[in-house]
Amino acid sequence: MPEDPPVPASRPLAGYRVLDLSRALSGPYCTSLLGDLGAEVIKIEEPERGDETRAWGPPFSGGESAYFLSANRHKQSVAIDLKTPEGCEIVLGLAAQSDVLVENFRPGVAGRLGLGYDAVRARRPDIVYCSISAYGQDGPLAAEPGYDLIIQGVGGLMSVTGEPGGRPLKAGVAAADILAGTNATVAIVASLLARERRRAAGAAPEAIYLDVGLLDGQVALMAYHLLGYLLSGRVPRPSGNAFPYIVPYQAFRTATIEITVAVNNERQWQSFCEVIGRPDLAADPRYAGNGERVRHRETLIPELEAILATRPGEEWLERLRRAGIPCGPINTIDRVAAHPQVQARRLLVEVDHPVGRIPQPTMPWKVGQPEERAEPERPAPPPLLGQHTESVLCRLLGYTPEQVAALHARGIVRCSSPPAGAR
Repeated sequence: MPEDPPVPASRPLAGYRVLDLSRALSGPYCTSLLGDLGAEVIKIEEPERGDETRAWGPPFSGGESAYFLSANRHKQSVAIDLKTPEGCEIVLGLAAQSDVLVENFRPGVAGRLGLGYDAVRARRPDIVYCSISAYGQDGPLAAEPGYDLIIQGVGGLMSVTGEPGGRPLKAGVAAADILAGTNATVAIVASLLARERRRAAGAAPEAIYLDVGLLDGQVALMAYHLLGYLLSGRVPRPSGNAFPYIVPYQAFRTATIEITVAVNNERQWQSFCEVIGRPDLAADPRYAGNGERVRHRETLIPELEAILATRPGEEWLERLRRAGIPCGPINTIDRVAAHPQVQARRLLVEVDHPVGRIPQPTMPWKVGQPEERAEPERPAPPPLLGQHTESVLCRLLGYTPEQVAALHARGIVRCSSPPAGAR
């Protein structure tokens, strides 16, 4: 009997199937990463409107929102009414043939639909079942609804974001959602590894339940802020684009653009003072070490600001780079998209979608040394609502086109185009 071909290092989850019952961002971001890793991802959507982010816009491309397109690559869309017994049974049948299930309903909702952990593991005894929620599955706030904005506030991120003395600000991206999706991906991959080790050891199949809370990830993200408070009793405050623990490590205005400069050690401090033409600052005992510079931030930073404002930012960046000092411009998104490093790393590519060519992010890591990498695979495009309902039900559950057409006619499932059995 021929051996299975080796799994490419760039697609280590090839052959695994993920059933995605999530919507919005935390779950879809997780399942997109699993798709980047090679897993087959089947996205279950509500037939009438689908994932609510399909309507979050503008901008739209051919009726598809940029928000939805950004987090649903690699997926097959199967539109099913989960509130019907027939729809629930279809999903349980798909779960029985899946390795992973991801959901981000409020705690208890999946169980009320008949799709909770116990119901699923009865069909698939070694399922990896991942629940993503705002506050986790237990604790006094477990039943509370919560989105990224709410969790950034509750988890402390907004309290340290913004200008000193200003109002609290959220991060410019959905940091709590994206972190929860990333944490869920790590936990799922680790659980699949644990499952394979059990199999190799001849152990009985065992389901794994993963409880991922947005708040849990947000609290972990506070890291040094949280530990600093616990050790010192001092509550961190917003520090704008500066960093409380290193000086200079912040944004500066120049004669043309704003730039960032990160001086992390004494060698870099000496070089920085040479670049800006002020070697005397390096010899000043008030700034002799990072601790002293942090303590005398109020006198040092205005001097640096006045110096850097005298020349164009592009000139400062060139000088700083030559001296080996980490620095960079503060780019707007249009400049990010056109950045030569973004282009060289192929972080954005175009893919063919039913509405036309659309841009897509690629997986945020590379496999192999630069000289040995093959041409990266383009991500599969995000799906239309119900685009794969017929093909998935026929391929995995043995439905006939006529049976799918009958379900479509009753509103239990939805196909993006008339099912073959209805033509």
